[in-house]
Amino acid sequence: MAYFRKVPAKNKKGYTYSFTIELGKDPITGKRKQVTRRGFETKKEAEVVANEIENQINKNTFILDSNVLLSSHIEKWLDLIAKRKVKETTFKNYRRVVKNKIIPLLGHFKLNEIKPAHIEHFIAKLLDEGLSERYIEYIFAVLYGSMEKAVDWELINKNPLDKVKVPRGRRRKYVTWTREEVNKFLNVAKFVTAPVYHAIFTTALYTGMRRGELLGLKWEDVDFDDSTIHVRRNLIYDDEGFRFGTLKTESSERDITIEDYLVECLKSYRIKQLEVKMGLGKLYDDQDLIFARQDGRPIYPRTLTENFNRATKEAALPKIRIHDCRHTHATLLLEAGVSLKEVQERLGHSSIKMTGDIYAHVTPKIKARTAQKFGDYMKLEG
Repeated sequence: MAYFRKVPAKNKKGYTYSFTIELGKDPITGKRKQVTRRGFETKKEAEVVANEIENQINKNTFILDSNVLLSSHIEKWLDLIAKRKVKETTFKNYRRVVKNKIIPLLGHFKLNEIKPAHIEHFIAKLLDEGLSERYIEYIFAVLYGSMEKAVDWELINKNPLDKVKVPRGRRRKYVTWTREEVNKFLNVAKFVTAPVYHAIFTTALYTGMRRGELLGLKWEDVDFDDSTIHVRRNLIYDDEGFRFGTLKTESSERDITIEDYLVECLKSYRIKQLEVKMGLGKLYDDQDLIFARQDGRPIYPRTLTENFNRATKEAALPKIRIHDCRHTHATLLLEAGVSLKEVQERLGHSSIKMTGDIYAHVTPKIKARTAQKFGDYMKLEG
């Protein structure tokens, strides 16, 4: 319902007409939302415009604030929505993408000015920069999420990204080691790296834990009696330094059963660590970390990677990332006959579908073994 009134003005009549339409409360600020238009010579003119706006409101096509810049909106989206939905490290990546890629190319546009053609041009620019399709897909996802919220907040009527096809990043081909290559690597690492690195490499290849999970492990997380490692935290290192954070997903908090070889490896390493700790005395920064520098402080991720690459080179093995120890572990589990469900739980994946998608390359071997097992069973005499 529109409310009309006379407003004093410097014209022959001495007044003009204005109207106000109430739109309820702003979902963000809680303040009243109103549409006000002024400067009509007659009430009839005001009524025509008011009726037009009310029709747009009824059809959900009316935009209250058509002057919001993308740069302003996406910053608000980061602080109000994204910051509360994703992990700290992911949020930092979001902010980096917004600052370095989205705002420089699109930030000056008003939200209601952005059309599919602008997004196509945006993607073309990113491709011209030489960015990978996978990274562009990631940037697109961040922008899409912010524009969806603009629709929810009634700043735009529809998401202009809906009609744009983003380049789909090629599925990563994971490089993993064989059982023989794993054993060779660990034997070499024992002699070319410090005990802490041999211990962490062994744990990585025998549990499939993520790098941050490994570096965040404390001795309180290991139960030698039950041969179990409790994964409870993640070590983060960025421009703010070291700190402990939550795990990647809720399912990442898990208990991993370890076998005798890893148990003995960790016990042996612990003795060495205690000897160093006693030698340093008060100089040792005791944070109860399993994998730490000689003075007890956390290990830099880059230092871990450098030692991993050096041991790989010395062992003359195919180069893989430290994270590929996780994929190697999972692949060997599946080849050993462990079920996909057990692998999912051990790795801390949120769904079995994720596990199946990542390790689809192992499926042919599993199928062949399953067929063989069935054939062998059918040959058995009753």
